[in-house]
Amino acid sequence: MAIDQPTLNDPDSGYAPERTGPWTLANLLTLFRIALVVPFLYLVSQGRFGQALGVFFLASLTDFADGYIARRYQQHSRLGRFLDPLADKLLTTAAFVVMAIPHKDFPSIPIWLAAAVVGRDLTIVLGSFVVYRLTKFKDFRPTLLGKINTFVELGLIVWFLVFHTTGKLTFLLPYMYGIVLASIIVSGAEYIVRGVEILRAARLTHPH
Repeated sequence: MAIDQPTLNDPDSGYAPERTGPWTLANLLTLFRIALVVPFLYLVSQGRFGQALGVFFLASLTDFADGYIARRYQQHSRLGRFLDPLADKLLTTAAFVVMAIPHKDFPSIPIWLAAAVVGRDLTIVLGSFVVYRLTKFKDFRPTLLGKINTFVELGLIVWFLVFHTTGKLTFLLPYMYGIVLASIIVSGAEYIVRGVEILRAARLTHPH
């Protein structure tokens, strides 16, 4: 996910220096995953949750495949480091927005939950921009809570589609909404705290 993914400067990210040009098989798979966002959102908007789940599963396979190919065949590139988290975040955020649109013929997730997902992402992006403008700091790294939040959000998308496709266990969804909201609040607060710490450190290093 764009905000919660390892950066180029993250020594624990597993990324190697760029070895190839931008148009690699790994990057083409990532572009294919981005293209899958369109049919996925269309199927969800039509209430065709079973088919949407199939497209989501295919997107997950491409996510695994492009990462494996990039590592196995050293197909690392700057474009790939930009596109891969973009594809994940685009799919997740867009899914929450479309799944929250009210329909009379099939269920949707609460609008407040989609607003919380989008609001968290915007807050982190805008906060990172402000920190960069004030301090020139750009070594932003994902946190454990950020990764957990991404996992929880993806999990909700999957189980929402599964439960409504099978017609079973839908009573669990309100509890899952609460878990996602808690994850959003906690992980978002952690990023805000980190941003404040970076600003304070910069002020101490370069006092005006």
